[in-house]
Amino acid sequence: MLQAPRHADRATLRRAFLRLCKQHHPDTTTLPAAVASERFRMIKAAYATLQDPAARRRHDDRLRRHFPVTAAPAAIQTLQERPVSPERPLSGGEWLALMLLACTLLFCAGLAGILVLQQS
Repeated sequence: MLQAPRHADRATLRRAFLRLCKQHHPDTTTLPAAVASERFRMIKAAYATLQDPAARRRHDDRLRRHFPVTAAPAAIQTLQERPVSPERPLSGGEWLALMLLACTLLFCAGLAGILVLQQS
């Protein structure tokens, strides 16, 4: 959740936590309020777990049971350790941009068709 390496120290975890807080805080993100609140809650819970040594040991044990580290190359192991970001719905502005792009393409295709007909 914090997008930090599995064996990150406290300082690295803190930097990752602060970076994600800035990105996902409900007051500073463009995500819908419910999504931002839930992500922010999850980020805080992950940070609290990783800051407590006993909770972190339990967390690491669960990770080792469910995702054992194999003898794969280091680059592949690094990719496996990174969490996959859940998809989010498009915002109203993104839908508007897609609609404008589609209208522009249709308009250009229509102009090209008119020019071809005029030259015939």
